[in-house]
Amino acid sequence: MPINPGAVAVFDFDGTLTHTDSFLPFLRHAAGRWAFFNGMARLAPAMARFALRRMPNHELKERFLSAFLGGRDLAAVRTQAMTFSKRRLPSLLNSEAMEKLHWHRTQGHRIILLSASPELYLEVWARDQGIEEVLGTKLETQGGRLTGRLVGENCHGEAKVRRLTEHLGDLSTLVLYGYGDSRADLPLLSRCAHPAFRSFERRGLTARMERLFLFCRSLI
Repeated sequence: MPINPGAVAVFDFDGTLTHTDSFLPFLRHAAGRWAFFNGMARLAPAMARFALRRMPNHELKERFLSAFLGGRDLAAVRTQAMTFSKRRLPSLLNSEAMEKLHWHRTQGHRIILLSASPELYLEVWARDQGIEEVLGTKLETQGGRLTGRLVGENCHGEAKVRRLTEHLGDLSTLVLYGYGDSRADLPLLSRCAHPAFRSFERRGLTARMERLFLFCRSLI
């Protein structure tokens, strides 16, 4: 149990605790190289619609989930989530962000992982880090198989605030530390006494190229 439960550190995952996205690398890991790239080609029209703001975030996510995980056996995908979390995710982690997470632990603060990425693999990673509370996007199953649809909202933007409020109750009674890297994290950070936006991100062209390299490497 945290020594100081009134202080809560809420961490976004992709781009905050990691240098880059983890969702597509996970789908690449689960689907296999050639199936993944073939699927990405078929999804190109949907991605174009999203880029033009003609498709909402949650619908695009369901398109990806349906293409790569729809109909798959949940137990088999859980096994893949375990290998991905243990073998692939470590190379994506931001060491400075992880140091801050460990600092909060030494202070006795309650730590919560709050992310739009699927709980399916976040929970595996979090458990290995000693993080007991994970609020991520939930995936629907029927008869032990993934449907490719979401359960409830995509944990993104304002939905992050709603999920955290459902989990903790009145946020104003807590001392919140919040860490995020995108506009989707701003609603959450606006509720935090100690907001940190892109505080672990290196700037400049070299840093951007480094992140691009890490992301591309994660898809190989």
